[in-house]
Amino acid sequence: MAGTDRAVAMEALARAGEAVCFAGDQYRYAEVGRRAAALRHPNDPPAVELTACLVTGVAATLRGDHERAGPALRRAVVLGGRLTGPALTPTALTCAAAAGLVVAVDGAAHRLAERAVGLARERGELSMLSRALELRAVAEYWLGRHEAAAETSRDGLRVARAAGQFNCANVHLGMLAVLAAVRADRESSLRRIREIGPTPTPGSRPHALAGWALAVLDLVDGRHAEAAARLASLARLGTGRGQVLVQVMATPYLVEAAAHLPHRPAATAALAAFDRWASSTASPLRRALSARCHALLAPRGGVEAEREFRTALRLHPTEDGAFERARTELLFGQELRRSRRPRDARGHLHQARETFTLLGADRWAEQATAELRAAGESVGPPDLPAARLLTGQQLRIAQLVAEGATNREIAARMFLSTRTVDHHLRNVFHRLGIRSRTELARTFAAEPHAGLASDR
Repeated sequence: MAGTDRAVAMEALARAGEAVCFAGDQYRYAEVGRRAAALRHPNDPPAVELTACLVTGVAATLRGDHERAGPALRRAVVLGGRLTGPALTPTALTCAAAAGLVVAVDGAAHRLAERAVGLARERGELSMLSRALELRAVAEYWLGRHEAAAETSRDGLRVARAAGQFNCANVHLGMLAVLAAVRADRESSLRRIREIGPTPTPGSRPHALAGWALAVLDLVDGRHAEAAARLASLARLGTGRGQVLVQVMATPYLVEAAAHLPHRPAATAALAAFDRWASSTASPLRRALSARCHALLAPRGGVEAEREFRTALRLHPTEDGAFERARTELLFGQELRRSRRPRDARGHLHQARETFTLLGADRWAEQATAELRAAGESVGPPDLPAARLLTGQQLRIAQLVAEGATNREIAARMFLSTRTVDHHLRNVFHRLGIRSRTELARTFAAEPHAGLASDR
C-alpha cells in the first residue's frame, strides 16, 4: 500500500495503532511507530503529516518519552485546526482530537471531536461517527462536564449499535459505567457493565473501563483493597500490556484507594507514570490531580499533606472541573478533621457539599455532610434555590416546562432531540425533589428570580 498511496498507508497505520490500543497490546505500537516514521517525507501534505504526528506522539507516550511526544502531538492538534478542502475529513479530525487528549489540551480536543462528529453526520460516515463521539465524551470527562459526556456516550452507543460496531458500543457502555460510578450511581453503573456482556476480552478497553467503574464503586463503599487491586490490574506498567492510557486516567482513584492501605507499590508506580505525563503537559487539572495524589500518600497530619492539598486547590481550574475540585475539598477536609483540626476542615467540607449538591452528586454530598457532622457541625439540608440546583440547560428546560411548553416544543426551540429533553427533565425532577410538571410550575412561581440564571 505504501508504494501506491502513502496517505492511505499512513491512515491504515493509525487505525492499526488504534486496534492494538483497543486490544491492550500497546507494546506492538512501537512497530506501528517505526513504519510510520519510514513513510514520512519532509513535504508531506497536512493530513498525512497530521496522522504521522499522532502515531509518532502516541508511540513516544507509550514508551514514556514525553519530551518527544509533546511536540508531535501538539503539531497534530495545530494541523487539525487548519484543515480545509479535501483534507478536512472526519478521520483527520479524530486523529487530531486523539492527539489533543493524549497531550491534555482538552478544549482543543473537544472542538476537534465536535467538528468530526458534525462532519461525519453530514457525510454519512457512520464508521467514524462512533469513534468521534467516544473522543468527545472523553474530552467532556476531562473538562468536568459529566452530564454532557454521558449524553455523548449514549449517542455513541446508539450509533455504534445501529452500525453493527459492537466493540465501539462496548466502549461507550464502559464509559457510561465509569461516569455513573464516579457519581456513585451504583445501579446505573452495574446495569451498563451487564450490557457489555459476561466476557469482554481481558485487557481490552471495554474490560478496563468496566474494571475502573467497579473499582470506583468499591472505593465509594470503603472497599479500598479491592478497589486498588482492580485498578492496579488495568495495565502492567513497563510491559506495554493492558490499558495503559485508561490506567493513567484512573490513577487518582488508585492512589485514593491505596492511601488507606499499608503497602502501596502499585499506586506509587502508577503515580510516577502519571506525574511524568502531567508535568509534560500545560494542564492545570492534571497537575492539580497529581498534587492531590501526593497529599493522599503523604504522612497523615503532616506539613507535606497540607502543602500538596493547597497546591491542588490553587491549580484546579475555576471554569471547568468543579467536580474534581469538590473531591479535593472533601479529601482535604477529611485530612484536617482526622488531624484534629475540625474548625479548619469545615470550610472545605461546606464548599464540597454545596458543589456536590449543585452538581446533583447526592452520594458525595452525603459524604461531605457526614464529615461536617463528625467535625462537630449540625447540618441541615442545603438552603439553595431551585435555579442554583440546575445546570444552565436544565434551568432553561425547566422554565419552558413551567411556562407550559411540551417536550416536543422545547426540543424544537433548543435544537435538541426529544430524548435529550426527556433525560434532562428527569434530572430536573430528581434534583428538585418533585414528581410532576405541575409541581415544577409551582416551584418556579414561588421563586420569581429563578429566571435570572437562565443564560448561565
